[in-house]
Amino acid sequence: MCSRAMTSCSLRTSRCAAFGSQRPMRSTHILAKAARTTYKIEIEHDGKKIDLAVPDGESILSVALDKGIDLPHDCKLGVCMTCPAKLVSGKVDQSGSMLSDDVAEKGYTLLCVATPKSDCKIMTISEDELLDLQLVAGA
Repeated sequence: MCSRAMTSCSLRTSRCAAFGSQRPMRSTHILAKAARTTYKIEIEHDGKKIDLAVPDGESILSVALDKGIDLPHDCKLGVCMTCPAKLVSGKVDQSGSMLSDDVAEKGYTLLCVATPKSDCKIMTISEDELLDLQLVAGA
């Protein structure tokens, strides 16, 4: 009887060890989201400084609008040039932008498609200023 009880106990322990390790794994989506990089963005707009935390892969404009910050914008597609800015420091990916390469290389960007790749300091500019640069570059 004792040996039977020990065998039963041993089997239970083996099952627990075998099945106990099969706990549901955490979703990789949750882990990836937690490990996501966030960049510190400082925007100077209408004489005010605005600090934003922008997660990797999100546009600066979308995060600003979500936070209730009123920045000039229209199409949100990188085509209309209503959300121009000058990159004072840092790097952004603006591969969806219609800006010419030489204007982008001078540090100009459209906030609707600008996704940070580092902490950045940005100054909004007038649409006319950017259009002048874009037209001169295209000539």
